[in-house]
Amino acid sequence: MDSSEIKQKLHRTWIPFFGHFGSFTPIQEMAIPLMLRNKNVVVISPSASGKTEAVVAPILERLLERQAFRAGRNKLRILYISPTRALVNDLYRRLHNPIHYLDISLGMKTGDRPHLSDKKIPDVLLTTPESFDSLLTRRPRLFLDLHAVILDEIHLLDNTPRGDQLRILLNRLRKIRNRLHYAALSATIDDLGIGERYFPDPEVCLLESPREIEYLLIPADAMIERLIAVGRERNLKKILVFFNARSLAELYSRKLSVPPFSDVVYVHHASLPKSKREDIEKAMNSTDHAVLCATSTLELGIDIGSVDCIVLYRPPFDVSSMLQRIGRGNRRTHRLFAIGVYTDGWEKNLFETYLECAMQGKLYDKRYTPSLSVIPQQIYSYFHQRRRIGTTMNSLSKIFCPGFSEDAVRSVFKHLYEEGKVVETRPGIYFNSSNLEKKIDYGRIHSNIAESSFGEYEVIDVALGIVIGRIFHLREKFVLGGKSWQISRIDEKEKRVYARCIGDASAVAKVFEGKGAGSYNYRLAPVIKRRFIPELAFEDFPYTVEGTNAHVIHLLGSMYGFVLADSLFHDSIDVTDVEGKIFVLNGYVPSDDRFPIPSNDAIKRVLRDSIRRLEDALGSGAYFYDLPLELQIEDHMLNMDIDGFLNFLKSLRLVRVEAEQFRTYVEGLR
Repeated sequence: MDSSEIKQKLHRTWIPFFGHFGSFTPIQEMAIPLMLRNKNVVVISPSASGKTEAVVAPILERLLERQAFRAGRNKLRILYISPTRALVNDLYRRLHNPIHYLDISLGMKTGDRPHLSDKKIPDVLLTTPESFDSLLTRRPRLFLDLHAVILDEIHLLDNTPRGDQLRILLNRLRKIRNRLHYAALSATIDDLGIGERYFPDPEVCLLESPREIEYLLIPADAMIERLIAVGRERNLKKILVFFNARSLAELYSRKLSVPPFSDVVYVHHASLPKSKREDIEKAMNSTDHAVLCATSTLELGIDIGSVDCIVLYRPPFDVSSMLQRIGRGNRRTHRLFAIGVYTDGWEKNLFETYLECAMQGKLYDKRYTPSLSVIPQQIYSYFHQRRRIGTTMNSLSKIFCPGFSEDAVRSVFKHLYEEGKVVETRPGIYFNSSNLEKKIDYGRIHSNIAESSFGEYEVIDVALGIVIGRIFHLREKFVLGGKSWQISRIDEKEKRVYARCIGDASAVAKVFEGKGAGSYNYRLAPVIKRRFIPELAFEDFPYTVEGTNAHVIHLLGSMYGFVLADSLFHDSIDVTDVEGKIFVLNGYVPSDDRFPIPSNDAIKRVLRDSIRRLEDALGSGAYFYDLPLELQIEDHMLNMDIDGFLNFLKSLRLVRVEAEQFRTYVEGLR
């Protein structure tokens, strides 16, 4: 179907959705014909390529063709689910005029706008997974006349507890209304099978059109001066600066308020009130001269108008996050300009690696694994939906199929029953306990979002009272900055470690002294290594021997480095992980070229002993502690993809090099 045929098919929706553009984008030409044929579709393309219009317009066109549509008003027809409240607000602004042009009603349901009147049900409802959970639990009859479901920015939900929550909610929805038309929208991803987790028979519309990225890397200590100079040189008037922490966004919003941006520097993060965030979004949208300091809240498709330049203060946590951020840049062209700000040589190289992967379209995302912590949350939610008649075990198992095993569901159910959170009123009929129902009445059951600090601790020198760095790997004694430290006390609430220096870490300092590590997927380790050590084969990692100790460059990052080191320690190999980059094997020399791999029992022991810290680092979900202990460990195993990680380690090969050559390699890691 060519563009003229598509235009004819959209004789009602062409003008409001595409008239001011005058043509279709490539992804619209791919997706619209399939949507008009009632095919379930996954639309994968870069930001600002017209994905939303590609699915909303044909769904509305088919809806308007139905003779019964206007006779049955005050019924929900289209459910549009987006990851955040901010995105819902932005979508409402974008879709309001074209949808109302068609005399179709549009509504929102979020935590900020919780009321939805029975007397004024919109034809199209924009909502979040959490509000969808609330509606399905409390008002399931609302969905009896539903026609279509659209999942927006699905890559931001998938492979998280919220994504699995959405999968189960869709299973529950199909028990109410099975004949539905589905569409999912995603930015560029590795996993083209993403749609199969959410709805049946998806057809993939993939637009492989990487935008060219021009970038500049500058040191943090020269950030302000260089940014202002580059801004003048390139006539950059509107700049979006991303930070990995809210405190840094606030700090630099003051530092950047210098000519030519005095008094036009804004800050945007989740801790700000909704009204303040919306005011900032409107201000950015209406101006062509400003700086906005933001956290990951603006990785998403919130409309702040065209931006001349994206600045990233320190590398994001993975390639996908970086691509999402720089994709917010000048959307009028296929050429992006981004500035990376690094605090040391390691971060500079990490930036270069991420950018290289992004331009090649290789994201190295984590392989999908289910989030077990969603099981208790959805048990509570489903029991509340059926609070008048109760639920059988058989009915409960069906809503989790096929994503979760029946054994896992029964194990969680048994645990909740023994804890008194689930009660049996008559043989085989179950309800939530009365105490739990009180919490549900206040809406405290629908969110799987848990606060996360990525499991890192700020380290403070007790003698000097100053911050000396951040660590993930907590033992009584640890290495940081080439020195050995002993923990004096830990403040779990503030995520701080107070430690005293007990001397130089001479064995480690010989080969490495640096700071910073990545939170990337383990599969990126060989890619990063290739940048530093191009002469070695992709699967080869160097090690050297000094006396009875071996030193191995691994570059697996702080989390995997910690788990591997502690697991090997339980298998009687004394290993020190140096900031996610190097292992020091004390009193152990490899007997062959195989990477040292711990036993499964040792890994489970480490995960069990590190339940709380890993739960925080992995973002395991708000109901993680409602799992029985064995499933808490299993959830960590799945979340870290331990099976895939061990297979990956088996594919690596150790290559022995002379100590001098090894030090040369390590020098490049600084």
